Amino acid sequence: MKKLMLELDGTDPSKLSMARLTDYLRELVELFGSQDDVHFDSITEGCVCLNTWVKDEKYPHVLNRVREAAQGIGPKRARKAYAQLSALMEQDRVDGVLQAADVSILQFPKAKTSPPPMVVIKQGSVQGRLYIVGGKDETIPVRLEGAGGETLLCEADTALAEQLGKLLFKQVRVHGKGEWESRPHGGWRLRKMFIQSYEKLEKSSLRSAVTQLKDLGGITWSEMDDPHGTIQNLRG
Repeated sequence: MKKLMLELDGTDPSKLSMARLTDYLRELVELFGSQDDVHFDSITEGCVCLNTWVKDEKYPHVLNRVREAAQGIGPKRARKAYAQLSALMEQDRVDGVLQAADVSILQFPKAKTSPPPMVVIKQGSVQGRLYIVGGKDETIPVRLEGAGGETLLCEADTALAEQLGKLLFKQVRVHGKGEWESRPHGGWRLRKMFIQSYEKLEKSSLRSAVTQLKDLGGITWSEMDDPHGTIQNLRG
């Protein structure tokens, strides 16, 4: 058995709730893969160090999977888990390092010393694969999977949620009032959005998208603020 440790520098067990610990462990399982061959051992105090053991024959596979995910290649579930772990660390303002003995295997994007995020509330739109619509309160939780595998947290009233429920596992674009948070390394992340309207996205080829542009009066690239974005929108 080989030992792998995820060290979270910037927190300690008294600050990390059991629910949050579960979030980290869940994504770590997806990042490693080989679920029957990876075992949780303990938490080392000081910072928070999650200790795991990997069977010898699976160890090279796990290391390769982790490194590929950090480079944006390899299995989609591993890439999504890496992105989710990075997001958790960013939200908690901790620096994460994956280690084997005294060797650093992977350094996650640093977030411990980042300034507090700026939060703005404004109208906006996001799109992705709709995979959850459900709840029993007046405000219904809605979840989309973004292009990078990230989870987009949304809500809707019961009437709109009923309509969205018919589009489960389809690609949709939703519009509404969102709460956006600045990211330490640039850009913005959606915290939550209350959906006010939506549209189903139809997938089409690049050739079909260009044909639609021609039908709209020709392709005048120089007059477009974002020609690539326009094509992506037409393609869904």
